[in-house]
Amino acid sequence: MLCAPTFFVTKGQHANEVESTKTPNRLCYCMNRNQSIALALILAIVALAFLIPLETPERVVVALALISAVCWTLEPIPIPLTALGLLLALPVSGVTTFESTFAAFGRPAVWLVFSGMVISQLITETKLGDILSSLIAGRLQHSTAFILELSLFGVLLALLIPSGVVRVLIALPVLTALIDALKAERNSPLSAAMVLSVVCATYYGGTGILTASVPNLVIMGVLEGQGHSVFWAEWAGYVFPVIGLLRVLAGALVIILLFRPKLPDHLNLPSAQYKFGRREAKALGLLLLGVAGWATDAIHHIHPVVIGLGLSILCMTPRIGPLCADHLRKVNYPIIIYIGSVFALGDAFVASGASERLAEAFAAWLDLADRPVFMQLAAISYVVTPFNFLVDTAVVGGVLTPPLLSLGAASGLTPLQVGLSVAVGTGMVFMPYQGAPFMIAYAYGYATMRQFVLTMMLICLVNLIVLVPLNLVYWKCIGLY
Repeated sequence: MLCAPTFFVTKGQHANEVESTKTPNRLCYCMNRNQSIALALILAIVALAFLIPLETPERVVVALALISAVCWTLEPIPIPLTALGLLLALPVSGVTTFESTFAAFGRPAVWLVFSGMVISQLITETKLGDILSSLIAGRLQHSTAFILELSLFGVLLALLIPSGVVRVLIALPVLTALIDALKAERNSPLSAAMVLSVVCATYYGGTGILTASVPNLVIMGVLEGQGHSVFWAEWAGYVFPVIGLLRVLAGALVIILLFRPKLPDHLNLPSAQYKFGRREAKALGLLLLGVAGWATDAIHHIHPVVIGLGLSILCMTPRIGPLCADHLRKVNYPIIIYIGSVFALGDAFVASGASERLAEAFAAWLDLADRPVFMQLAAISYVVTPFNFLVDTAVVGGVLTPPLLSLGAASGLTPLQVGLSVAVGTGMVFMPYQGAPFMIAYAYGYATMRQFVLTMMLICLVNLIVLVPLNLVYWKCIGLY
């Protein structure tokens, strides 16, 4: 089961509960540091919202987005509670209707998360996770090489499985079983390094693979609407070498230097007690069936969520799967509420007109004329990045690509040059709330929010300062401009 105390209860709440048992007569509630900072930021956002030159619905949705970002990062209250508050605030404020707000839960991505959590129990509810972790642990030699191998494993998953959410839900149960087998404490440097190496690699590396990132597919759709087709190999040739593979290796180096993980000197793993039985054979067969289905979706064109839900049913079908219907109780429904609220916020941004107004403002401010192509493409990637803090990156790609295509065409840029530059920008997320795979990994409780944020920020800073310019040099060398 996906569970983590930090996902549902903040440290401050634990402290206050303990304090209340000691002094039951005390009625005051003392805020911790994160709660105090969050309150100050929320008050500042509310005050500044009145100064934004937007219509009331647009102003409200921008304020709600910023407040949600603060609460999801600092966790003054549990993350699912913030999500529920957002789902209530959107219709109550008049920005959207109740029906349109909760229509977000009908999105395929929400049910892909649900099916992924059911399928992941093939690993956690059988001995398959213990067997796989024991096999991996038996080959461990050096911690640095191990982190690099985990990062490359994350890239391999991105090549095989289109959905980042499913990649994390399949990889994390095996990874956490391995962490437990190594007797590493939760949130320890080794635990955090192992989790972050896989999650960061499979997410950030996915930008370089057309089918491994939803924003990529959205941008591809916009380009095709403009009459410019983009092929898988073409995208990989332009984006994967630097923004994909090199960024993953840079991320692995950041994680190694930041956490300095060390493997135990003596690995005493009781692998002999884990026998590969009938339940494990069924679980492995169903997992391989799912990976095969997701990896070949370009051939059969069956949506990943259809494969996921079908596989979920097979997992719980008597005589076919090792699970039963009672395992539905072990699904982490609060994280589904969180993901639905993120989509609802993105829909509200579009419906209120706030995203279009902001896009127009940025396009008017961004002057690409009479500048070298290098500077033009860099400016597009950099101007896209701040939008990732407000709405889902897929929404950013869908909203910003059309006006930037027009702006680029006026400056002599091709649709492919603009589209790839937008993709580089949408691939930079600094906080876990900006990407569902990160929040799902955080929910396991093997790395703290601080560890996630620090690692992601450092990787993105390396990307902004070093890799984006380097990628533009690479594009010039291979003739993109």
